[in-house]
Amino acid sequence: MPRATRLATIAPGHEGHDGVDALRDALLASWDERVVQQAGDILVRLVLALLAALVVLVGARITHGAARRALGRTRAHANARLLVDRLVQFGFIVLACAWALSILGVQLTALVALFGAGALAVSLALQDVLKNLVAGLYILVERPFTIGEQIEFKTYSGAVETIELRTTALRTASGQRVVIPNAMLFSEALVNRSAYGRQLLRLRVTLPAAQASRGVVDELLDAVRGDGAAPAAAHTAALATSAGGASDTDPRVLVESLTAEKVTLRAELWVADARSAAPELAWTVRERLPHADVTVLE
Repeated sequence: MPRATRLATIAPGHEGHDGVDALRDALLASWDERVVQQAGDILVRLVLALLAALVVLVGARITHGAARRALGRTRAHANARLLVDRLVQFGFIVLACAWALSILGVQLTALVALFGAGALAVSLALQDVLKNLVAGLYILVERPFTIGEQIEFKTYSGAVETIELRTTALRTASGQRVVIPNAMLFSEALVNRSAYGRQLLRLRVTLPAAQASRGVVDELLDAVRGDGAAPAAAHTAALATSAGGASDTDPRVLVESLTAEKVTLRAELWVADARSAAPELAWTVRERLPHADVTVLE
């Protein structure tokens, strides 16, 4: 083959090779520009996400401190304070994650919808349990009663043994353990017999008319005050000392009825525990007034 023909044949090949190289260089330059641009955008988003997390962290600390101070001013149980702390921390963690993901470009609409549907299904299935949990949290924070106090609820009466998030347990005088859902205690009325540290003890004393006179009132009042009866005097004196000798703690005798057949009186005094003091006081009145019928009133 002549030399001119070989040169003519090779020349087009060199031109095609140069065009491929130029195209490759252009693609590499474009790819580098896109990578640099995307890397810069990702870096900016990461910085903004970190700033958002920092803002949420500061807000969490401020809210956590405010919640702790607010609970500290109440009689909230230590377990309730710990639970509220954990709930506040969990809520801010969820908020920080959601904010950071949205800054990074993650679409949260489907995730929120899925989470909402799941939460609705769980709440409908466990609504009774959740109701008791909320009521238990309220009881632990507000503390309408504490462990060891005597309460009455419906037909149940006893000392509070445990207060949990879902139930409250009572120990009755007969040694039975009564477990009550907190939602019932939250929505219905109950009586706390130990709230003020004292209880009103009432006795109804009935005497035959022939055995009654004006002096029987003073005699009954002396018996209630504990003159000559140490147990009754100890109950009354202890309460008078704790209340600063206030007049509302002084024993008193009221006249309920006067008929031709009988005289009915009612004695009242404040004691630390009415049930334990009632037998002693009833026997004291019976010994002082042997002809009387003595009835302990609830």
